[in-house]
Amino acid sequence: MHPELLARRCDYPILGRKTYLINNSLGAMHRDTPGRLAEFARLWDENGVLAWNSWFPNMARVADLVGRTIGAPAGSTILRANVADVLVSVASAIDFTGSRNAVVSTDLDWPGSHYLWQEYRRFGARPVVVTAASDGIHIDVDRVCAAVDEHTALVAISLVTFRSSTLIDPRPIIDRAHAVGALVLLDAYQGVGAVPIDVVDLDVDFCVGGSVKFLCGGPGNGWLYVRPALAETLRPAAVGWISHAEPFAFELDEIRYAPGVGRFAGGTPNVPAAYAAEPGYRAIVEIGVAAIRARSVSLTQPLLEDARSRGYLVGSPSDPAQRGGHVTLDIPEGVRVHDELIRRDVVVDYRPGGGLRIAPHFFSTAEECTRVLDEIDAICRQIGAR
Repeated sequence: MHPELLARRCDYPILGRKTYLINNSLGAMHRDTPGRLAEFARLWDENGVLAWNSWFPNMARVADLVGRTIGAPAGSTILRANVADVLVSVASAIDFTGSRNAVVSTDLDWPGSHYLWQEYRRFGARPVVVTAASDGIHIDVDRVCAAVDEHTALVAISLVTFRSSTLIDPRPIIDRAHAVGALVLLDAYQGVGAVPIDVVDLDVDFCVGGSVKFLCGGPGNGWLYVRPALAETLRPAAVGWISHAEPFAFELDEIRYAPGVGRFAGGTPNVPAAYAAEPGYRAIVEIGVAAIRARSVSLTQPLLEDARSRGYLVGSPSDPAQRGGHVTLDIPEGVRVHDELIRRDVVVDYRPGGGLRIAPHFFSTAEECTRVLDEIDAICRQIGAR
């Protein structure tokens, strides 16, 4: 099944050394990445400061590659160091001093984002955290919608949750938020590259994510999409010299914002990270996320069902339409099992409150998914956990 995708396994060298099933945490590196990093270094070495004449255009091209994975128009996505950096910039563009000051999120969202909204209370924000469904796995979309009202400034939600892999339909939440005048920030980090997303069709205001996971771009690249018509109306306070309309004018005055999403660009960009990420991004664009999604489901659904048949507790939705690209298993002695899997070159990870996360990608095989369960069986017998 999907031979054209498996033909690309040779593009990811780690697959020849390990059973690599943790692409929702750190995606496998593309074989062209070292060459792109060498190109960055060559430009610096040969051209010195004139390398910026190549680096800046490359940053824009790479940002647009990310944009293509989420259906964003060219020029509406920028790269930043990480999502935390992006969120600070977005938060600084919102006025929380009036009665419209609530930030609605859920208790299944990424803790790092939660920290920011909690600390933004000092600037007037009022965090509203919606609890998950009673199973602790799913997000109750109706409950989120009910928490959104005329006092909501921003709804900040995850497309795919990092522990349980729950995939939500954000459209009802976006419609409800817009109906009462609130903005929506969709954190697509755990979904992009594995789950189709169309930010224009969804009419989402902000979409954020990074390169570390299914995009296989490595660390150092967060990214931000801002709905183009909205971007022109926003005045972020967390800015840098690249946020200026003419950054090389070096004006010592009130900032003249760059057009559109460029005003969120901040300071000096992480150029080498963009070079490193480009091959991974390009592969995702060439294959198409729809094809990757089909491959993902063809691997994760049998994996989930096989794990359940072996008696393991599954901490992810059974319905693939409600699940992202990974499967979480609540394994007895999960930390010990994880450590032994790593020793055996079977790479997964463990998250407290969730369990072992197993994330094949388009280049993974059904045999690898079976192997990880066979190894878990053997380890559990060895340590007396079954």
